[in-house]
Amino acid sequence: MPRSVRRSPAGRVVAVTGAHGFPGRELVARFESDPGCAAVLALDAPVAASVSPRVVAHGIDLARPGADQRLVAVLGDAGADTVVHAAFVPAPTHDVESAHELESIGTLHVLAACEAAAVRRLVVWSQTVLYGARPDNPALLPEDWPLRGAPDAPFLRDKLEAERLVQEFARRVPRVRTAVLRTAPIVGPHAVGLIPSLLERRFVPVAAGYDPLMQVVHEYDVLDAFKRAVEVEADGPFNIVAEGVLPIRTALLVAGRVPLPLPANVLRRLFAILWAVRAGEASSPFVDYLMYPCVADGGRAARELGFRPTYSTQESLGDHVARGAAERRPAAGGGAGG
Repeated sequence: MPRSVRRSPAGRVVAVTGAHGFPGRELVARFESDPGCAAVLALDAPVAASVSPRVVAHGIDLARPGADQRLVAVLGDAGADTVVHAAFVPAPTHDVESAHELESIGTLHVLAACEAAAVRRLVVWSQTVLYGARPDNPALLPEDWPLRGAPDAPFLRDKLEAERLVQEFARRVPRVRTAVLRTAPIVGPHAVGLIPSLLERRFVPVAAGYDPLMQVVHEYDVLDAFKRAVEVEADGPFNIVAEGVLPIRTALLVAGRVPLPLPANVLRRLFAILWAVRAGEASSPFVDYLMYPCVADGGRAARELGFRPTYSTQESLGDHVARGAAERRPAAGGGAGG
């Protein structure tokens, strides 16, 4: 049975970085509706709009010098005991310098502030794509499997660096109970990422001769996982995934899309060219995910967080498509600064 984190009688005060983007915006709304939260700090640059007297917005650019001291002051003034660090770019971007500053330098500032302030709980967003898609991957990737995502892809490299920083922090500052939630590709009405972008296409290129298993997770289940991670005493990394997997071509058919098989070498060149002219969703290293499996084991989250996804992989994809593109908000990341 998961153990609850101790909190003051007035309820916890949760600070959410990346509150203007996805999934930070949705996390702020979820914690605002939680009776166990006395207040929510929405941290981002630009300032996220306050939607409730219980939500206080602060404009903080995590990449700027001195952001850690600004964070310490904000966390201290509010009596924040919990930080949810969600200020990460949700999809590959051409602005690699800003993404690096946000994810690497910004994470350093968040960790320094958590150490200096009276924070007791830190929950960090990460992604299962960091395991990498490899032909020698096990059927289910456990949390202690090495993170082997392609370092030549800046989208993966910066997140790998952020995970390393968080792991070092957790060992060095055990006073702050630290959990990392590695989510499968997120789909849903507000989801932003590579898979939602690909699903906007009628025809989706796949690698001829390959049909790897894939998994996703519904955004509503992700929000539930973050809430559970805030509430219980469980440290370390957790895979947050939907039940079940689908071959990638079957998954596309479930989503009403048409797989377009191309030879792998042609697919890599196509991805590289489209990315270079800013007409594609990702660079060539991501072709690996169309060839090899990257399927994570969600057992630890079930045992230690009590997390049970409501949506299966098939149901998640079906719901994503059923909502329709018109219902989705414009793609917004964690903000340029947090």
